[in-house]
Amino acid sequence: MSMDYYNLKYGLFADAPDLVDTLPALGKLKKAYPKYIKRAEEAQCLARKFAREELLPKVLEIDTKCSKDPKYMDWELWRKANDARFNISPIPKKMGGLGWSALDNAVLVEELSSVCIASAANITFNTFGLLGALVECRTGTVLKIIKMMVDAQEKGKPLFWSWAITEPGAGTDVEDGEAMATMRPSSNARKVPGGYILNGTKCFITNGSIADYVIATIPLDTSNPRESMATFFVSTDSTGFSVGRVERKCGQKASQTAELFFNDLFVPEENLWEPPGRGLRHTREILSITRGYVGLCGSAIAGGALQRCIQFANRKKIKNHRLIEEEWVQFAISDMLKDIMVVRAACYNFALAMDTYHVWSLFDKIPVKASLAVFPEKFILGESVLELARNRMIDWAGNKYKGSIVTDDLVEKFVKEGSALKVAGTDLAMKVSARVLDVVGLEGMSYQYGIEKYFRDAKVTQIYEGSNQANRIDLFNNTIGEMI
Repeated sequence: MSMDYYNLKYGLFADAPDLVDTLPALGKLKKAYPKYIKRAEEAQCLARKFAREELLPKVLEIDTKCSKDPKYMDWELWRKANDARFNISPIPKKMGGLGWSALDNAVLVEELSSVCIASAANITFNTFGLLGALVECRTGTVLKIIKMMVDAQEKGKPLFWSWAITEPGAGTDVEDGEAMATMRPSSNARKVPGGYILNGTKCFITNGSIADYVIATIPLDTSNPRESMATFFVSTDSTGFSVGRVERKCGQKASQTAELFFNDLFVPEENLWEPPGRGLRHTREILSITRGYVGLCGSAIAGGALQRCIQFANRKKIKNHRLIEEEWVQFAISDMLKDIMVVRAACYNFALAMDTYHVWSLFDKIPVKASLAVFPEKFILGESVLELARNRMIDWAGNKYKGSIVTDDLVEKFVKEGSALKVAGTDLAMKVSARVLDVVGLEGMSYQYGIEKYFRDAKVTQIYEGSNQANRIDLFNNTIGEMI
């Protein structure tokens, strides 16, 4: 659609920043911490401009090409996102990133996902490498991953990560302790001198077909997966690694989802990120971060679908008036607005909590701030600093310090909060994307309007990052289940 079609200044088409206007509670924080909120407003301006000017004009073209070829990737769009440093946004400025907080990244996720969650995933979901390293928080590993990401960004070289947990015979089971105790894994690891040998299959892996590195959770004893689950850092150029089918999906076509095969693949000891028995803990901590953001993605899908519905209804003539002047349409829009506002506010509350308590708060802690202040910018990711970071005592201290902040109890608390948001946001995405189709009717369902795409994209959000059924179980077990 021509940009002239979107003539109402609402949502993506409104002037940014409007973060405080739409989330008034942030006004109090803006007075207390002006730099924190101002940076989020700047992030919103950049993200909205990119979403409106770069992503929106191409979204249906990309979707069409991916329908014909599930391996298609719009590299021009990726390069523009790379130039904007969106794919390394959480990395501190002094290291080459944008230094964006969890709140800033929430803004980025929302703005891009409101146009196309699949293209947003190609940009924002690519923090799996950094997240996985921060969960482990060995200083040498964290700096190594950051250096790899920054070097690739500067060279304009694609660098993708994937997180491989789902298996053909065990999907969401891998994310839950009780389910894991009875699952039958299709992958296994074996200890050998100097490292481990991996065998088996992973499926429905986001970025699996384009990943340079895979974070894989695999048990050593398939009869006792919970007690033996470990986390491995796998280079995809390793002998024994291969990609199987790239899935043809109903929605989110621009985000590649693939089968991964491990055939006697050797992983050196240094790339064991979590030892046997700690793999589930590693998984839970990543979920404690990502589930809340998937909830925000769902809210953004709902918001994007409603925005398109409003623009259509404002243009559509019925007899001598516009569709949007119909009272039943106004009631429907208000009802959807109400639900989106509530879930969206809860998602931003999660992002604020992430900055306050969780792993993102590490960037504001004195040891990290002092380290960034001490080392000159041109040396901070140099070999001498990396060698110092790999020192066994410093490595150990970094891991212990982070563990004192992100405790097991905190992880489960955020899993609980994230599970609630994941269910609320993604169920809302389905509810709203279905209801807007009722409003716009057969004409509005035409592919050219891009409204039906939201319905196709929404469904998978109820399934990945733990099915919504599993998230409901997690929510119950972490609240009422503790009392009975």
